[in-house]
Amino acid sequence: MGKAQKRTFKSRTNPLGTATVPGAATAVESKDDVPVLLKKLSSSDASDRVWAAASASNLLMSDDETVRRMLLSNNVISALVERLSDSVPDVVVQVSGALYNLAAVDHGAAVEISRRNIYGAIQSLIPRLATSIDGIIKNNEEGQRLGDDGRKMVLLTTDNMLSLLRVLCETVPASVKQVNDMALIPFVISFFKVADRLPPSLVQTAGQFLHTLTDENTAAKRTLLGHGDAVNVLFNVVKAQQLGAETSADDTAVVRMLAGAVLMNLKDVAIEQLETEADKRGADVSAEDAQVWDNMTRAVLEIVSGFISFDPHEAAARALHLAETIPVADVIAAPEASKQEMELDRLGARMDYIQMALELAANIFTDEGASAEDAEKAESESEDTAEPADGNGSDDDMGNDEDEEDDDAEHEDDGDEGEADLEDRDADFDADDMNDVLCDEGAAKKETEEAVRQSVLGVFIDAIVPSLLRLAEPTVAMTCAAESARLASVAEDFAALNERALGCFNNFLLVIEESLKAWFRMHADRVDAWWRFLIGVAERLVGSTADADPAAADRRLRYMVLDRAIGCMWTLARGVGGEVPATPDQIEGLIFVCSTAPDHALRVKAVGVLGNIARRQPGHVDANRRIGLFLVDHVIAASLQANAQPGGTCAAVEPVAEALDLLFDIYGDMAYDYDEPVFVREKLLPRLRQMLAPMRSLCKTVDRRKHRSLRDRCDLATQNLRAFIEYKATERK
Repeated sequence: MGKAQKRTFKSRTNPLGTATVPGAATAVESKDDVPVLLKKLSSSDASDRVWAAASASNLLMSDDETVRRMLLSNNVISALVERLSDSVPDVVVQVSGALYNLAAVDHGAAVEISRRNIYGAIQSLIPRLATSIDGIIKNNEEGQRLGDDGRKMVLLTTDNMLSLLRVLCETVPASVKQVNDMALIPFVISFFKVADRLPPSLVQTAGQFLHTLTDENTAAKRTLLGHGDAVNVLFNVVKAQQLGAETSADDTAVVRMLAGAVLMNLKDVAIEQLETEADKRGADVSAEDAQVWDNMTRAVLEIVSGFISFDPHEAAARALHLAETIPVADVIAAPEASKQEMELDRLGARMDYIQMALELAANIFTDEGASAEDAEKAESESEDTAEPADGNGSDDDMGNDEDEEDDDAEHEDDGDEGEADLEDRDADFDADDMNDVLCDEGAAKKETEEAVRQSVLGVFIDAIVPSLLRLAEPTVAMTCAAESARLASVAEDFAALNERALGCFNNFLLVIEESLKAWFRMHADRVDAWWRFLIGVAERLVGSTADADPAAADRRLRYMVLDRAIGCMWTLARGVGGEVPATPDQIEGLIFVCSTAPDHALRVKAVGVLGNIARRQPGHVDANRRIGLFLVDHVIAASLQANAQPGGTCAAVEPVAEALDLLFDIYGDMAYDYDEPVFVREKLLPRLRQMLAPMRSLCKTVDRRKHRSLRDRCDLATQNLRAFIEYKATERK
């Protein structure tokens, strides 16, 4: 189980405002116009340079790929980087914005930009920008000299520079070391010291930059931790309830969350440094020092909790309205449309930050959600109070049964004396003793619940999970991906939000499954509610796909979210040994997903859910039969038959291996109530015997050199199949 996938920020309308240049080109008549435009970038006339820079920016961001390729083939990147040293602020703003936007949408261009001395060009600007920003904050002679337009240019240039460096760090791994060497941390951290006197958008850009730079970058983490009061500055921002009288609550929350995200990136190295210092003193890390970081974690989760309290359905309806009412006409000629577009961009930016909040929450819980102490207490409580499921024990339970059998064997020779002792103990155990036991169990459970409530797990369950489930619900935007480019962007944003929320929820379930499984058994009501919720999400996605013929774009988004939902079901079903309230109709729906899945990853997950449901007993023989026969006939046998056809190939190795592994567990004991009516009467053993040779052939289709782990898994499944056949053949004799 790894961390949540790193969130990158989309290139959106800059909230500081763009420096619009009247008359700047938005199209070219022929390829001959491109050299003329680029030549004006080095004109001695400042107005020509401004026009050329603005025109290049417009053309690079246009939908015309041909024009962009023409500009790139005429070395526009080198020309733009060279103009970063221009003495005219308008030129620098246009050039820096063009480079940022280009890097954000074109990975190849980002690589090329990183090769063109962009780091040296930006670093040469930093002293001048720092002096100007200091003057703006203090409103001294330098700040007053700039005037309103000059101040705007300085702030917008700084925003563009940091955004460009962030994008390069995200898309060009080699650029991280270059940015480390620029020593920008003192410059960037200074923005947080005066966050109440700078545009919130610029402080947010600084936070995005630091968050990206310190992600899995030990050098940057150590630099930031060692820079004066930088950590205290970030702590103070996290604690602040309001950054300034004119800063909105939403902007404040974003800045606080970004500061917290940077601190969470620093935490591992900070704790490591504390431990090293303590080792030198021959002592442990002080409780006070450790508590500072623990308190910070809780504070960040509280910020995240508030930030993700968001109604996706209301937002989707508003976004669709805005997207549908923005005319195609040039926004310069339609100011009202421009305002609508800016509102749509702000909404999109808010959703970007919500997804970042979800990533942050997922990683916090993965790292710290279920401590060893929580797990030990819950497991102890479960052992005392939970009754084992009939025949559905885990491997650990089976091991315990063997230990008990060994103990019985050791005491067989005790004879009547042992039985007499047992009878004496039973006679001494009266109603008062039973009351004492029940009181002890109740106290233990209460103690466990209190420990969980006080832990990060408790914060997550009470404050984060309800919002996750709300954000995971598909919205009306899901059906609009094919209608227009603008509606497609809205649909993509909301589908990505659903996907990230479900991914965060799955991280939570994985931690519980791996470290605190007993919690599931203590909260069957929550398990049932979560199962019903996930089924509801899947039904909304699959129902529309099955009943109609959605466009390819709609279908792709549906399956993207469905993959996450089925993944959550798999984790939940696995965590409770299949004891989820799956109905026959729901089982049929999962079989439909498995049969129609567009890729093997989703099919494996659907197989996993079904296989765990099939383990339920007693009283679920019909469900077991339906699932067992489906896995044998339609997942395993059908794939093996396809592979055996002349010229046929079977790429579905993972679903087959997963289905076999599950069958070994499902029918691993003849004592299971479904084993005789399903495995025996449906003659599954002869069918499995017929699969042994085809499985060997299937394994040979996987190139060990290219897919070693998959080949190893396939080989192991084949070996286990042979052993399972031998075991089941003798089990009832």
